[in-house]
Amino acid sequence: MNVANPRAANPRAANPRAANPRAITFDLGIAGTALQTRGPEAWLAPLCNAWAAWHPAPGTTPWDVHLTADASLPAPQAPLFAALPRVQGGVCTLTATGFEGEVSAVKGAAHLRAHPQAEPADIGYFLRVVLAVQAFARGGMLFHTAGIVHGGQGYAFFGVSGSGKTTAAHFSAPDPVLNDDLVLLWPAADGWAMYATPFGRRRGEARVAPLRALLRLVKDQGVFLAPMPVSRALGELVANTPVLSAGTLWLPEVLARWEALLSAVPVYALHFRRDATFWEVIDAELG
Repeated sequence: MNVANPRAANPRAANPRAANPRAITFDLGIAGTALQTRGPEAWLAPLCNAWAAWHPAPGTTPWDVHLTADASLPAPQAPLFAALPRVQGGVCTLTATGFEGEVSAVKGAAHLRAHPQAEPADIGYFLRVVLAVQAFARGGMLFHTAGIVHGGQGYAFFGVSGSGKTTAAHFSAPDPVLNDDLVLLWPAADGWAMYATPFGRRRGEARVAPLRALLRLVKDQGVFLAPMPVSRALGELVANTPVLSAGTLWLPEVLARWEALLSAVPVYALHFRRDATFWEVIDAELG
């Protein structure tokens, strides 16, 4: 629909989601995570289609996620993505105009009430928040990074917005890109593994790789690797841990999780320019 504000152009009375929506169930899983979500078909059917290949592993216990269309809430004024998660008393809440969401790691469950004009993208963001909380509760972490598989090994390129994650992915072609924005880190028998997620752009069919190194991107004229002090690395890694870094309650556990990972996986500052020569340096020092 080519309108400036599709939310404003779709009044509740004309929205088919506003009256007795049909409910369906959608299962989502990556590594040791599993969510079983039940809610209105109009919200979940697009996600079922887009994320059809992301099934929970057999035997993985799911968290129950319930979605409720509630016309008593005010109509949304902005996407749910603009809302910041809040953590208090072990419960993560996600609240904005038209939305009231709660995720409980203790109960292993989540619930979102949303106005019928909410979009499938809003539901997708809520499921991403739920998966972040569950992954952490089960020993893993979602991580804002470009996850690239090179020589069978996984490399996580991270940094602040604009640091070059998309650039690194572009100049790594034809290497597989697990995701150019968000991956799942999961403990493995011999270290840590990096899993693809459906929450960004991907290249190739690879779904998982052993995590070889964390690389903090630094735009420069020279190309070289420099070891990062753990104290400096921890601050940046925590800042790139979505949802969990939104409050201080889980901060000690998040720091401990990253410290455990850094005891098994090295972290470097990767100074690079806009070409593929950074792989020559990585191969020479880490390959």
